[in-house]
Amino acid sequence: MRIFGHSIFSGELIAATAALLMLLCAPVTGKADEAQQTEYRIKTAFLYNFSRFVVWPESAMQERSEFSLCTLGETLFEEQLDTLAGKTVHNKAIVVKRHSRPEQVLDCHLVFIGEQQDLTETLWTLQKQPVLTVSNIAGFTKKGGIIQFKLIENKVRFLINADAASSAGLTVSSKLLSLAVDVTGSR
Repeated sequence: MRIFGHSIFSGELIAATAALLMLLCAPVTGKADEAQQTEYRIKTAFLYNFSRFVVWPESAMQERSEFSLCTLGETLFEEQLDTLAGKTVHNKAIVVKRHSRPEQVLDCHLVFIGEQQDLTETLWTLQKQPVLTVSNIAGFTKKGGIIQFKLIENKVRFLINADAASSAGLTVSSKLLSLAVDVTGSR
């Protein structure tokens, strides 16, 4: 099987899968600031790997020359996200953008939604758009978000709403689905 000209069994994809597995085993421990920084680095790495294990509709990839990783509202790990700028995913350079209103993220591929956002408005605006939504907000996947981070026993884990991904026209890799602590909806 080929995705964007690459075999899904390529060495790069196998290495990314191994990196995801290592992230799942990394505890968030230590002093408060140190633990937070570790958590932010892990979440940033997850966002990068999520973008590699999700397939967007061909039209969403062709109409944009870059891969837009966006934030909506305030996030606590924006400095960490900046480390992704210039890396490539799906043969496109990642550009990190910050936005304050839901209608500004319609041209983004992946959006991390900050805690202070109105989820009802945001998810309604992004409904059926080819945008991967990710957040820390409790109940995010139950409210229609696609991926939710959750700390479990001091480890960063994630939940996936497969129906929301499908509604957005996104295909989530079975490898990513198997690493989630909970998958709602059909696979």
